[in-house]
Amino acid sequence: MPLHAITVEPEQAARHCIIWLHGLGAGPEDFVPLAKQLKLIDEAAVRFIFPAAPERAVTVNAGYFMPAWYDILAFSPQRKINQQHLEQVSQEISQLIEQQLAQGIPSKNIILAGFSQGGAVAYHCALNLEHALGGVLCMSTYLVNESLPKQHFQANTPILIQHGRQDDVVAPSLGEQAYQQLSALGYQAEFSLFDMAHSVSPSQIKAIKAWIGARLN
Repeated sequence: MPLHAITVEPEQAARHCIIWLHGLGAGPEDFVPLAKQLKLIDEAAVRFIFPAAPERAVTVNAGYFMPAWYDILAFSPQRKINQQHLEQVSQEISQLIEQQLAQGIPSKNIILAGFSQGGAVAYHCALNLEHALGGVLCMSTYLVNESLPKQHFQANTPILIQHGRQDDVVAPSLGEQAYQQLSALGYQAEFSLFDMAHSVSPSQIKAIKAWIGARLN
């Protein structure tokens, strides 16, 4: 069953696409206001797609059902997760990317973004996707070791990693660790810290707009 998603279309025919993945327990509507705040929808003919994670029981949250890309089994401090769930949702995001390709948007004009658990999915999907993307944006998240592929399909794809210095949900060290792992493998990654908790800040939004703007052509 395909993922439900909120899609925001530009007034003119879309030339670019940004697929934005929300965090654990949240929903696709969370980042719609931010997309409009970036003012890229009509300025650069960007289609935004905000997929919704399926409802599932989350072990670390006492087994409660909530929107979750995958089950988290333990904090250690990096997450112990249900790898099969991660593989499944990554395939579903890959299908969304394939749909954009079929509609005439080249992979170099597609950016995959994710916050927190959505960022871990963005890493996994992008790094294992054979189409070179225009960029990958990972916010307040971590890199699951199993996400690192043997073939580096995104070796030349810009990867922006952002994290809050006061993040008490996902430790900033996990964001830096992802940056170091990717850089050591030759990926074009950059890492930025912001004075914020597990959230998005105005200065971060400004940096995101500049980074995305530089990827759009």
